[in-house]
Amino acid sequence: MNTYQPFDVIRTQLEKQYENVIYSQENCWTEEQLREAWDNHKKECPGEDRILSRSFLIALILKHAPLGVEKFNPFPGKFQTYNLLNEDINNGYKLAAEKVPGVKTWAVDMDLGIGWMVDRSHVAPDWKRLLELGLPGLIERAKKDTSPLHKSVVMVYEALAELCHRLAILNENPVYDEIATHAPRTLHEAFALAYVLHDTIEFSGEEVRTMGRFDALYIDFYRKDLAEGRLTRESAKELIKYFYVAFYARYQGKRFGKNFCFGPDFNELSYLGMEAYYEMNTVDPKLSVLVRDDMPQDFAELYARCIRDGRTAIVSLNYNVVVEGLIRHGRTPEDAAQFVPIGCYEPAVAGKEISCSGSTHLYLPATLLHMIRSGRDYGTFTDFKNAFLDELRKVCSIMAEQQILCDMAWKYVNPVPLLSGTFDSCMEKGRDISDSGAVYNTTGCVCSYFADAIDSLEAVRYLVYEQKLCTLAELRQILADNWQGHEKLRAQVMKKAPKWGNNDPELDSLAVEVATFMSKLLFNLPNGRGGHFFPSIYGQMVVERGQSIGALPSGRLAGTPMSKNMDSAIGMDRNGITGLMNSVLKIDMRQFPCGTCLDIMLHPTSVRGEEGLQILVSLIRSFIARGGSGIQFNIFDAAILRDAQVHPEKYENLQVRVCGWNVRFTDLTPEAQETFIREAEAVA
Repeated sequence: MNTYQPFDVIRTQLEKQYENVIYSQENCWTEEQLREAWDNHKKECPGEDRILSRSFLIALILKHAPLGVEKFNPFPGKFQTYNLLNEDINNGYKLAAEKVPGVKTWAVDMDLGIGWMVDRSHVAPDWKRLLELGLPGLIERAKKDTSPLHKSVVMVYEALAELCHRLAILNENPVYDEIATHAPRTLHEAFALAYVLHDTIEFSGEEVRTMGRFDALYIDFYRKDLAEGRLTRESAKELIKYFYVAFYARYQGKRFGKNFCFGPDFNELSYLGMEAYYEMNTVDPKLSVLVRDDMPQDFAELYARCIRDGRTAIVSLNYNVVVEGLIRHGRTPEDAAQFVPIGCYEPAVAGKEISCSGSTHLYLPATLLHMIRSGRDYGTFTDFKNAFLDELRKVCSIMAEQQILCDMAWKYVNPVPLLSGTFDSCMEKGRDISDSGAVYNTTGCVCSYFADAIDSLEAVRYLVYEQKLCTLAELRQILADNWQGHEKLRAQVMKKAPKWGNNDPELDSLAVEVATFMSKLLFNLPNGRGGHFFPSIYGQMVVERGQSIGALPSGRLAGTPMSKNMDSAIGMDRNGITGLMNSVLKIDMRQFPCGTCLDIMLHPTSVRGEEGLQILVSLIRSFIARGGSGIQFNIFDAAILRDAQVHPEKYENLQVRVCGWNVRFTDLTPEAQETFIREAEAVA
């Protein structure tokens, strides 16, 4: 570490490391040479198994592509792909269309309120096995069989080891020579191996959403380095910052964030990693804290201070509730205990599960609108509600049929030997991750915009069946008119009809009924990879998707933002945090083992000083103790946000938690900024 400049000195250079990379032209092939070799291989091996063909291309690039010159960086690893890997994925989609008749590999039907896709994200290697075996151990294990997968794993890992040797020479970085020849023995080596595998998996077409349980994975390396004098606590913190910033640098906070998990068994690396995160104050990586009632108070205060002071890319997850939900869904207790958040909040068993947690969506208010637009009438609200539930069943069946085809298509689109080689089950079965090689092969279904759906159901009850202010046919026309000409009626339904998130017993009972129905509908629904659908309940892309959803009975206008995650609709939580939490906690979160999360907006004055810090800790502990699954925070003064719109240059580090990741407030669209300002004004 002494050969590298202090983090703060070269921070800007590290943050921009993916921009304007200088690629060496020594000891590498040109784009023409790479394309010629690839074309020749395809001609010589027509009809080759898809995974072998894909592996040849990956290995070709790792062994011969130009490398980035970055001697300043403890974690180099840039290489040029010349878009060859993406071009081949496009060919994979064409192959999938031939092999799986009728497949649509990506679609969103906002008329029915459903979406599906080949989910090439929400994956992670078995980080523990990677660090235990290293590249040589993984290669030797793969050589014990001759299946296409085993041959592919040997091919790509030998090429990855060669890439590490090339990086070591070019960047005068002996750590990379070490990880090419043996399992990591130091913290720097462990970080370097994780980073280089992460990037090669992502460049080969899959998105790695978690770096695993940070404190558990690396604690032994840290302790050994301290004991043998290679690192001090402060130099280890520097190394962690170099490691963190490599993940921030890739997207500069403009993607979904890279998840680092802490707990539930906290150690000295938990504290050090959280301190490094606080000092860096970047939107990425994002952190998940697995909370049990035995979480040390000083650690709770440490990460609550991060949240209070604007480092809000942290979600608190209820370890016991998540484990219980996973067991209900078929994991063994031993496996469930080893989950990691594989996306924003969605769990997966580390090293044993591929959850594809973002594969499918039920956009609940859109499905409700589809039913209303059908023209049918219903004599009672119970009839109307039951018809909505039946409509959910119908559209879910359509979604599942399409997603099963996508599940079957994945192995043709993009087999992933770089990922599969770390999974024990894949090597035992001889099957790639994309071909059901994991122990648990689940398909996520996100049930979105829950509050908007519940508020709209309640509005129909209020308008049509209780107050009889309009008929269902008249409401149908009102929605088609986007409430224009019906402003008084809209004002009445907005103000007087109950809204979810206020601890209203009758409305909360309706919410529980709908949530339970959705869970039962999806819980044991078979997918196309030998597993089952895996339900979650949260809402993301609230501005973007809201633009394509029409006016709702709740009074929401067409094209405006939707409700986020488990929150109430914007500005509708009239009884404060307590009312909102009471409504949310009536739903059994174990029914949605693929994840849920509640967003809380606080004013800075409510958590000011030491007393405010304890309030924040108590709020987290209370939510977890009462059975909540996930909780996260934004802490804003609306006046500050307004000023940031006018003077963005003054607020370059102002972070916001948007669903399951953080971005800079100044990077948001004006429409998205307004949603946060409205929320902040509501708690002022």
